[in-house]
Amino acid sequence: MFLSIIIPHYNITDKLLERCIQSILTQGIPDNEYEIIIVDDGSDTKPTWVTELATNIKLIIGEHAGPGGARNKGIEAAAGEYIIFVDADDYLFNNGEILTCIDKLKSERPHILRYRYIVKKEGDENIIPQKKNIRFSNTISGAVYMEKNNLSGSSCTFFFQREFAIKKRIVFPENTFHEDEEFNTILHYHAQTLIESSATLYCYCIRNGSTTSNKSNEFEKKRISDFINTIARIHYFAKNNSANSNTIQTRAIAHKLDTLCVDAILNMMYAGMSARNITRHCKA
Repeated sequence: MFLSIIIPHYNITDKLLERCIQSILTQGIPDNEYEIIIVDDGSDTKPTWVTELATNIKLIIGEHAGPGGARNKGIEAAAGEYIIFVDADDYLFNNGEILTCIDKLKSERPHILRYRYIVKKEGDENIIPQKKNIRFSNTISGAVYMEKNNLSGSSCTFFFQREFAIKKRIVFPENTFHEDEEFNTILHYHAQTLIESSATLYCYCIRNGSTTSNKSNEFEKKRISDFINTIARIHYFAKNNSANSNTIQTRAIAHKLDTLCVDAILNMMYAGMSARNITRHCKA
């Protein structure tokens, strides 16, 4: 098995989940080379129908532990050499570019291969990316990439080598928002080989009623609290690993912490927090 595609699922409509699954099934990847693992995170209604769509679909039903917990269960169950995540309300573009990326993975075996995504808002017309010749960067380390770029907070923008992540004991924090930030940072910190591609594989869909569109006061307080806790955990990781870090890794994680702190302050401002409260959170 070469590729495991993991879909965390929590109370997403059957229509959106099937759209996601069908976008994967129509990519043209040989059936014996990949599996789809759907991890239900304690939904009110379990999507037991998904296993009828194809023989290479697995369904895991677990207790609610947030997207991080669902992704961890998917990694544990995966048989593929490489893993990608696709959120249940998003989908992959059917443009053949994933096959080019898979060929590159087979020939180079990097720890991480990054790809691009397009944001689609609810109500927008369907996006069809133009076909193009895929370009790949030279191989660098994940730390070099993280030092020179603002590392995305989404874990749905790259392939990663499963055994590498397991060996380094890299897992998602559970029952928290911003779970991707910690996983992505530590994965890139450790990765010795990373290739960036120009392939546009992923459609990130913003819809009304999704977690990211929730603007309630209770949600905002928890989201900001979890964001600050995420920064604290990454800072602890950096401090705990400083003795064994090389110069690039040290600069990379410092750069990531700087960008996270700026994002946290901006989020607090957008949430209407006073300057005094923002200062108090920053000092804490």
